[in-house]
Amino acid sequence: MIALIGVSGLAGSGKSTAVEHLVELTGGRLAYLGQTVLDEVCARGLPKTPENERQVRIDLRREKGLAAFAIPFVHEVVECVTKRIPVFVDAIFTREEFDVLVPCVPIGSARLLAIEASFATRSARLASRPVRPIGAEELLKRDHTELEELGTGDVIAAAEHKIPNEGTLEEFYRRLEACVSCWA
Repeated sequence: MIALIGVSGLAGSGKSTAVEHLVELTGGRLAYLGQTVLDEVCARGLPKTPENERQVRIDLRREKGLAAFAIPFVHEVVECVTKRIPVFVDAIFTREEFDVLVPCVPIGSARLLAIEASFATRSARLASRPVRPIGAEELLKRDHTELEELGTGDVIAAAEHKIPNEGTLEEFYRRLEACVSCWA
């Protein structure tokens, strides 16, 4: 049984869509690491803007290390494993985030999945999404932070499976389902 699937990819690639589908498909649990940032933005009394979220992401990682977003989910992952509920992590941006969760599951039951999409596709998706839309300029900043400062490119490269997400939603879902089937 696969107990933990960490999903990585750049902003707008389809990580949340992938995780939501996989949770629905398997009855698993979603662990949204970005909630750590959103909770901290609220705790600081800041408006939810891309710039405030970016600054909080930087602050938390500087203060608590590169696994800062995953640490609050350790107990939840352990609890799910004891109940044989798979956990799907949205999203793994640093190797440290994945590495802090892997010891919570039986050896060999954690996988890293990367979702890939072009800048043009990601930019169009993010500009039109109803919740927390961002423009191309902000996406360039996010890409720089994720690739240059966090090492997300290395996480994507290390993923056991990479799924392109340039076509239809149905095609994407089929690729996800095939990936999960091969891990069963």
